[in-house]
Amino acid sequence: MPVLPENWEALELFLACATQWRHVPMGGVTGLDYTALYSVMAMHQVAATEQRERLAQVQRIERGALQAMKDQQRG
Repeated sequence: MPVLPENWEALELFLACATQWRHVPMGGVTGLDYTALYSVMAMHQVAATEQRERLAQVQRIERGALQAMKDQQRG
């Protein structure tokens, strides 16, 4: 599935945070570490005025990824 141009930067941010998942003691993940996400946004020089929208976009990707992980665990 192609990525729409307006979502490309959010996907890059999400992928840059690939190792920044919060893990629970019993296994699995709960979501991304947003502190790390904000650090990645700073490194990518995302303007402060755009950070809220980028966060929302990354959260939508995150929800999809969490659902895909849950579906994969179910088999």
